[in-house]
Amino acid sequence: MAIDRMVGAAAAGSASYIATASREWVDHWWSLPRDGHVPVRSAFDPLAVPRLLPRMLICDLTEPGIVRIRLMGTEMASNFGFDPTGGDYLDLVVPERREAAYQGFIVPASHPCGMRVLGENRYSSGGPIAVETVGLPFRRDDGEGMQMVFVGSRLGSSQDLWKDLGQANSFHVFEREFIDIGAGVP
Repeated sequence: MAIDRMVGAAAAGSASYIATASREWVDHWWSLPRDGHVPVRSAFDPLAVPRLLPRMLICDLTEPGIVRIRLMGTEMASNFGFDPTGGDYLDLVVPERREAAYQGFIVPASHPCGMRVLGENRYSSGGPIAVETVGLPFRRDDGEGMQMVFVGSRLGSSQDLWKDLGQANSFHVFEREFIDIGAGVP
């Protein structure tokens, strides 16, 4: 599926964002107080960005080899056909892609940097939909690890709407771009 590359200027680094929600998320993240490159998780109240909350995914990376889902917005959960909050995100990934998916979370959390992914969801209704997801890191308040907060957006003529397309059957990554938040990129 071709992805429309008519993008606006980035709020961070040299990344460009297609979806309005992606730009809103990056701008909000940059507005948070921080000591160093990464804000602590308590500096972010998801209710401060209510329009983004249904598209949000908060993952905790404290447990080795596990990407614990702390929150999955309602629109994102509808893509899976259930709400996996509390579970391991990697359980949602086909076995042959789990290690790559795990690294997709660990690299930006450990470097630290943000991450922008362009990809395609395929749905049970048969339709492929292009998506943009932007994730940014947070330090856990107890200092014992990192969390990543992602906002996903459907792209195309109705980029701000997620229609009921049935359950997502697969996700294919077309492009992964790291976002410099002051510590460089890996």
